[in-house]
Amino acid sequence: MRIIPLFLITASTLIMGGCNNNNAHNSLDSDSLAQYRDTLIGKFNGIDVDTLICEPIDSLSPKEDGTYGGCHYEWRVYTTNGTVKDLIVGNTIGIDFIKEGDLDGNGTEEWGYVTQWPTSMWMFYHAFTNINGEWQHIIEPTPIWLPHLDQQDSLHYTIRQEDILQPSEKSEFIKVKFSDVRNNGEDFLLIDTLIQVNPRPFK
Repeated sequence: MRIIPLFLITASTLIMGGCNNNNAHNSLDSDSLAQYRDTLIGKFNGIDVDTLICEPIDSLSPKEDGTYGGCHYEWRVYTTNGTVKDLIVGNTIGIDFIKEGDLDGNGTEEWGYVTQWPTSMWMFYHAFTNINGEWQHIIEPTPIWLPHLDQQDSLHYTIRQEDILQPSEKSEFIKVKFSDVRNNGEDFLLIDTLIQVNPRPFK
């Protein structure tokens, strides 16, 4: 296991705003969900090319809720050809798909997303594999401290979202990069290790 130390960043760089859903273009007026939707193409059942789509299924939270206002918090992830059962995801204000390819070598293509939340720098990377026509976590959700992602160009130790999980030469294991904090919160660490593939139902 390789551990990369990283010092705490000043609090001013960690402030996140609330939901910003005011960027819809006029051409999207006929499709109110277009600004939130993401798509991914892959062989999710290992045979057929299909399109994975996520879109919100709840109403926007009231604007008067301050930081939490104007957000969607519940999402449906589905394939257009129905090759995998729909997945209902909550507790994130957005889903941006990460294409993983076939991480575990079972022939199906995996995907993931980093949770988004308006008031925290600690998120989780969720990655899914198709088990008997249903999406399951390929491993436990992976903790990620947002400054470890490549959106923070000022840091020496960052990772791209698509590199959080990588195939391994060791059978039934995958390479995992995740965040940890040690020394009473003084050191933020990026840890590079192997974790055994252990699919479990999404809850």
